[in-house]
Amino acid sequence: MNVSFLKSDKGISSLTSVLLILALTVLAAGFLFFYISPMFEFGISDSSSPIIRVESFSGGSRYADSTRFQDNILVLRHAGGPPILLESVSVQLVGKGNAYKGFPGSGGEMIFGDVCVSYEHLAADKKNSQYQKNNAGTLMDGYWSSGEILILTGNDSYNTTHSSVLTSVDNETATSNNYGFSANTDVEIIVFRLDQNGSKQIIMKKTQKVLKK
Repeated sequence: MNVSFLKSDKGISSLTSVLLILALTVLAAGFLFFYISPMFEFGISDSSSPIIRVESFSGGSRYADSTRFQDNILVLRHAGGPPILLESVSVQLVGKGNAYKGFPGSGGEMIFGDVCVSYEHLAADKKNSQYQKNNAGTLMDGYWSSGEILILTGNDSYNTTHSSVLTSVDNETATSNNYGFSANTDVEIIVFRLDQNGSKQIIMKKTQKVLKK
């Protein structure tokens, strides 16, 4: 190595330029990672897809945690991207919890195990009136737009076979379609939308801990 060159003004200037370029490259790479990392986290496949985030998830099972179905509350936020038709969005929740087998008032029992909840869509159709009240602002125009939230609760079902919220426990589907997830357990949340071909596209997939209500 030419020591005299490094000690010269020209050598110092060249070294400074190289270090400056390296620093700018690292800074640019960090900015790019910060910008695109949410897309990887939430399964976004292109810039035209909405970004959906979990704001909160609280609840518990009926007996073990003394929590009612309606107190199982999941809040989802549209955090950016284009608005999406609520009828084209579906949600699946999978975790440990409980549901009522049969229908209240006509015989039945509370059952516990692996719970799978499917919201066939997020529009108001075939859900109870409380779902409509909780989400009145978002439901108004039929679209889920950036900044709007949706509140899902364990009591959104019609309590009939005509509900658009379907609940099974250990593959038992003869439930009231209400649900509760055990507190301090993890629930997998998947949000889908229908693409132009009518196929389901995952726009968010996340495991979220249920905080005790």
